[in-house]
Amino acid sequence: MPSTYAYLLHRSPLKKQRNQLTTLRMVTQAGGHMASSVKRELRKALPERTRICIMYGATEASARLTWLDPNRFEEKIDSIGKPIPGVTIKLIDANHHTVNVGEKGEVVAEGANIMQGYWKDPEATAAVLDAEGYHTGDIGFQDEEGFIFLDGRKDNLLKVGGHRINPQEVEDALLATKLAVEAAVVGIPDDLLGKRLVSVVVPLNADIPAEMILEKCAALLPKYKLPSEIRSVRSLPKNANGKVDRNRCSGIFNRKET
Repeated sequence: MPSTYAYLLHRSPLKKQRNQLTTLRMVTQAGGHMASSVKRELRKALPERTRICIMYGATEASARLTWLDPNRFEEKIDSIGKPIPGVTIKLIDANHHTVNVGEKGEVVAEGANIMQGYWKDPEATAAVLDAEGYHTGDIGFQDEEGFIFLDGRKDNLLKVGGHRINPQEVEDALLATKLAVEAAVVGIPDDLLGKRLVSVVVPLNADIPAEMILEKCAALLPKYKLPSEIRSVRSLPKNANGKVDRNRCSGIFNRKET
């Protein structure tokens, strides 16, 4: 999980003991998006001989769909790579047409590792499986070499004051300040804007105020993408799979204290 590496980087002696990792050949990452700033820190913290393999998958795909060749890690650091053997991936628009190179579309996968359906739930199955394959709900694009880059989920975009905002972009900016270990961005109801952008952050240490993180983030994002409020917590709420529970993150803003 991306959070595992974030905590290894900031809450463990990994960097100081890198020279002792004489037999560590490779580390792998899947289970969610990992910010490029974290990847770069990880590359510096690990021995040069240790390869980093980025993967992308889904529980419905048992369990990988793409991988990034470690030899292309630094060159294609923002990419999830190319399909694994036996899997084909296409990116389609709202009219189910395959998009051109560089254009955004939904990631749809086919392969023998794709599930047959959700157990006793034909409606949920029909929502993601059809003749085209498994609709992941992730939005992405391909470059000229066929490497795939993700750009958030189609059901996660937040509409704030007339702007559509990808929370992943804001989370990456918060981590790029190097003042946060983890960050989650959510939208909460607002009478004026419809949704108000807020963030739950695990600061690098307890002495870092939320205002300092927001100030550094302001240099990386336009004003309309900045969270209106940041709450600091010891750790982000997560589900049984280790992924961030965004509903519980939203609930934090209904409390007087965190």
